[in-house]
Amino acid sequence: MAITTQIPRYAGICSIEEAQRVGFGVDEAARRLRRFAYVKQRLAFIATAHLNATPEWEAKQALALHAWLDAEHVSAVRQRVPELRLPDSSLNHAPDEYLERAMEEALHSRGTVELLTAVYCVIRPAMVAAVKRYLNDTNPIADHPSYRALKLIVVEEQEMCDWGRAALDAVLTDSKAEQESRAWAAHLTAYVAAAGGIDGTSDKQTENLPRPRSAEPFRPELQPHRDERFHGLFDQTIPADTVYADESRPIEERNLALLFKRLREMDVPEAIAGILAQTPGKSWAFYHDMLRQLWDEARHSLLGEVALEAKGVNWTRLPVNVTFSYKLAKFCTPLERHILLFAIEQSLMPAQRGKRWEYEIARDSGDKLSTTFHDFDWADEVLHAAIGKKHLKQLFNGDFNEAFRQADALARRIAEGLEREPMPKDAPAPDWWERLAESVLGRPVPPAPKSDLKEWSPVTQASA
Repeated sequence: MAITTQIPRYAGICSIEEAQRVGFGVDEAARRLRRFAYVKQRLAFIATAHLNATPEWEAKQALALHAWLDAEHVSAVRQRVPELRLPDSSLNHAPDEYLERAMEEALHSRGTVELLTAVYCVIRPAMVAAVKRYLNDTNPIADHPSYRALKLIVVEEQEMCDWGRAALDAVLTDSKAEQESRAWAAHLTAYVAAAGGIDGTSDKQTENLPRPRSAEPFRPELQPHRDERFHGLFDQTIPADTVYADESRPIEERNLALLFKRLREMDVPEAIAGILAQTPGKSWAFYHDMLRQLWDEARHSLLGEVALEAKGVNWTRLPVNVTFSYKLAKFCTPLERHILLFAIEQSLMPAQRGKRWEYEIARDSGDKLSTTFHDFDWADEVLHAAIGKKHLKQLFNGDFNEAFRQADALARRIAEGLEREPMPKDAPAPDWWERLAESVLGRPVPPAPKSDLKEWSPVTQASA
């Protein structure tokens, strides 16, 4: 057989010219990657720190997604850095004082306009430029593990920038907002320049920096906010929770109740965001897992949104309440919130009344889209139960029945707290569920059983 020279060379990684690029050495690769990991980690935490205070529903969804993508990117880079002769411990603190100050300033963004400006018009574009510079500077064969990881990262980073630019354009509704955005962009750009850019390859421009906001401590908002489209935020009736479990009611109505429950899950990532914002000093594995769970719960809410839209429902007119995250933030410590969340996830595992049962309701209703969505929802919740066991096992010495006992005690304490300090009054029309069901099913349904949030138990009536 004749030897062919037409097979692409270098395993298809790069051109001859790129393969012969001298590039930089291991120390410089590790230095830049360490900065990338730091910035991406801070971006994830900025997203969670602002998720509750951000009222726009669509922005919440993106913050949740992007926090998880950042976590995935951080984990990829953290795996690579020790291979470059830099100890793991170097990844647990800021690599540069000025880079830390820049990210602290971004954390202190006020309101949606400044947040979107900081993250999507200053920090992320600078990150894209820094990653592209790395890819252009390094030898793609000698440094291939880094090269491959960054090629994948920069694609998602650019997608996040594109979303953020469109989102910012949508909220720049007047000259005041535009001026606010320009001023904050200039402020943060100066701090990024003082750090020598995200990768530290430029000269540091540290003179005449604007007065820092980060001189004052940042206090995350724990209570969830919604934009003006929403009402019934503190609705304490929970008809969907009783309807879906009532086997005497039409299967189509029970499926509809499940879809509303999925939509309502947005306040679960809001609760997780509060836990993360108030739980410093954990291992990166903890944050990575919790950021995955945060995005999954936001995604479940998105599934409910999509499925209701497919049925012609204007879901923004439904009472998508925030009572779960509200009461946890008001009456529980971060660890107590995590215990409650864990107990809920565990209560969803039994086949008789757990996620498998929800999937079967969706399947038996004949709603193919809901069936697909609940199939994946079930798989996600199994993962979440495992995440809880992984990170709380030591707390309970492996006795997870103790977690249920503590969760029930916390639920009673929350109920007592609500007696003393009731939620704000924001109740929807008392027959809102019946009217929704009739509009979707095309026929009247019996009145939903009376229910009240005070009856909630993390074991017997799961919220997630």
